[in-house]
Amino acid sequence: MKKIDKVILVLLTIEHLGFGLYGLYSPSAIADIIGYDLQTEFAYSEIRANYAMFTVIGLLAFFSIFFKSLIKQTYIIYAFIFSSLILGRILNYFLTGDMNTPIGVTISAEVVVISLCFWRLFSLRDKKEIVD
Repeated sequence: MKKIDKVILVLLTIEHLGFGLYGLYSPSAIADIIGYDLQTEFAYSEIRANYAMFTVIGLLAFFSIFFKSLIKQTYIIYAFIFSSLILGRILNYFLTGDMNTPIGVTISAEVVVISLCFWRLFSLRDKKEIVD
């Protein structure tokens, strides 16, 4: 595995595992950050369900550091998930016209994740690059 993959996977692990665990542990704190008003048990369940997904993909990135056979699949899954998040944000813009700074920053961060994943996927087409 190239050093750049280790760096990218460590960053993805820290960001998504950390954020995911935080959302699982304290959905009300996450809700405050993003402006949700959790008034029902189902609302708490929805927050935890979404942050469980972030936890799982953070764990996937973590395991990919040690199991080279997971690297390509990890990048594919990240690209798929974050593309769907961006699609939802763009759809929201067309439906509501709402595009504020936090949404723009979030989209930018998601574009960075997708770009890194596609860059590494294209670089890893030659299986020799995965092996040290």
